[in-house]
Amino acid sequence: MKIVSAMLMCALSMVACPRASAGDKALATFAGKFYGSVSDATCASRDMLLTLQADGSYAVQSHCQDDLQASPMQEGTWSQTWNGTCVQLVPAARTSATLEFAIHDDDLLVLTTGSCIEPVEDPRGRTLRRAATVGER
Repeated sequence: MKIVSAMLMCALSMVACPRASAGDKALATFAGKFYGSVSDATCASRDMLLTLQADGSYAVQSHCQDDLQASPMQEGTWSQTWNGTCVQLVPAARTSATLEFAIHDDDLLVLTTGSCIEPVEDPRGRTLRRAATVGER
């Protein structure tokens, strides 16, 4: 009875009732773990594990293959841009740069160098693959 009353109050009042948006559903659908190697200004080949959470947060664990040094964990928020064709990572610490990845077949992310919607000529050394979940091969 209390649930019905609360639903009725939401429907009749001018107060906005919480509900999932289309963006929230897209994040929940695409969320997961991705792994691979990318290069950046400080390291020619950086092994990376990217975890995209359904709540829009992310975490990156990485280490440089050049000197085998682990980098500090990077955290922030992520979103899908360009009508769901790109993933943008915005770090919580503004000392790091925002990263963009082009989405390829929902299982492959390619780090972009400029515009996310332009084709990537050579994805080698800039690719993260979706990690298989338990029970999948």
